[in-house]
Amino acid sequence: MQFLLYLCSQIGILMKILLINGSPRKAGNTYLALNEIAKSLEQEGIQTELVQLGTHPVRSCIVCNTCKTKGGPCVFDDDLCNQVVQKMSGCDGLIIGSPVYYGQPNGGLVSLIPPLPSADGAEPRPHCRP
Repeated sequence: MQFLLYLCSQIGILMKILLINGSPRKAGNTYLALNEIAKSLEQEGIQTELVQLGTHPVRSCIVCNTCKTKGGPCVFDDDLCNQVVQKMSGCDGLIIGSPVYYGQPNGGLVSLIPPLPSADGAEPRPHCRP
């Protein structure tokens, strides 16, 4: 990691990491953990941005394939999916934090993650599963 940071600083590349807080509590434990990660990254010269999922509505994918066939954003423009996709396009990394409820991540976060790889209208990356 140190070598990568050194190399990026030598050739003038600024790195940016997007952090997603999947907790409905704005200043809860998940936020505190992500905030500590952000501080550590910023000390290394890496920019960070934190997106708060909170209690914003996130709709599940309805498999309409609009993002694939028309090459555009998700048809649901009133939730965070399109906003997160726009923020992700300018980032080099993604960190997702979530509390565990009944053995799984927060439901809103579970709904947000699957459409992200193709919600920008591009084909899913080989390392991503839609």
